[in-house]
Amino acid sequence: MMMIEEPAVPAADGGRACDDAFTERDHAMVEYALRWVNHGGGPDQGIHTQFDTSVQEFYRGVVEILDRDSGGAFSRFGLSPVMVTRIKAVARRRIWMSS
Repeated sequence: MMMIEEPAVPAADGGRACDDAFTERDHAMVEYALRWVNHGGGPDQGIHTQFDTSVQEFYRGVVEILDRDSGGAFSRFGLSPVMVTRIKAVARRRIWMSS
């Protein structure tokens, strides 16, 4: 079995705002989801370890972040509309799988 080393995610304080609509935790969650989007999402244990939340809660949060300010998500996270759609599709699939 091939092991995929999990990319490091910078620690986020979870509450301090780093711009108008998104916290550092929001940025860390979207960056993590983006890093793993081509692999169907990150490992469950990695999500739990880095974000201290369940997989279902993590991906619900990612969808909420990207839906909160769709225009801002593109510019603040540097994501194309296609990438936002891909991340949301992976997130919704992971939510469904963990239900």
